[in-house]
Amino acid sequence: MAKNTNVEKLCDRELLEKILSIVERQEKLPPPAQEGGHCLYDNKSLMEKLHIKEKYLKKLRDNGYLGYSREGDKYWYTQADVDRFLRRFHYEAFASGIMLSDQEGGSHV
Repeated sequence: MAKNTNVEKLCDRELLEKILSIVERQEKLPPPAQEGGHCLYDNKSLMEKLHIKEKYLKKLRDNGYLGYSREGDKYWYTQADVDRFLRRFHYEAFASGIMLSDQEGGSHV
């Protein structure tokens, strides 16, 4: 019976190693391209997308709020950098539907 247990442990270990190798290979693959969207931005395209000025974009980089890659004097931002930035500064709405309609000029009944 002890021999059978050793064989089972060996099979489990081989299976685990195969799973780990698959996961490692998948992590090395680039993320799938988004249809109709950009996955890589330069300064100009990101400023247009976020409707911000160059000075503010530099401030976000310098303060560590927005991740980037740099080659020479060219900055590049991935979609993941932008998504991470937006999630970090996202706030849930706290007004209820009734309060929101009142603030928008809704009628009081």
